[in-house]
Amino acid sequence: MLGNLAHGLVERYFRCSDSLTKPDADFDAWFAMAFVEIIDQEGATLRIAGRGADLEKFRFRLHRSMCTLREQLHRAGAVKVVPEQAVFGHFEGRELAGSADLIMQNDLGARAIIDMKWSGIKKYPEKLKENRHLQLAIYGELLRQEKGERPSIAYYILDCAR
Repeated sequence: MLGNLAHGLVERYFRCSDSLTKPDADFDAWFAMAFVEIIDQEGATLRIAGRGADLEKFRFRLHRSMCTLREQLHRAGAVKVVPEQAVFGHFEGRELAGSADLIMQNDLGARAIIDMKWSGIKKYPEKLKENRHLQLAIYGELLRQEKGERPSIAYYILDCAR
């Protein structure tokens, strides 16, 4: 559930037209309101008696994670971020499609596919190191077929903001 809530909030944020230019104070205000909305709509079990600490821990970690993601995108020169971007292509003569969590384009025109995971700080870097990142590799190939360029690929682990 935490992963779905986090994905949903990140998606909502990057659908805002000013997501890459929003000042920190405005982001904090947006986050406070949007977090309450998404919990009310999709995470009401976190409001059950005895779950208050879980809710506050989740709020803190997700806020920190989104702040860090905004900083990293800024440092990377991001000029465009598209959440839940559909990608299409062919594999072995068949149509293939998927939905990338985030596709980022920087000021030099380079693209990156970011697959967000709620947890797995040991698991996902290992997958990259051992060349076992099948979903990211497929999305990268589909974007290459569509746009004619090979994108960078990355995992972003939300619970530890890395």
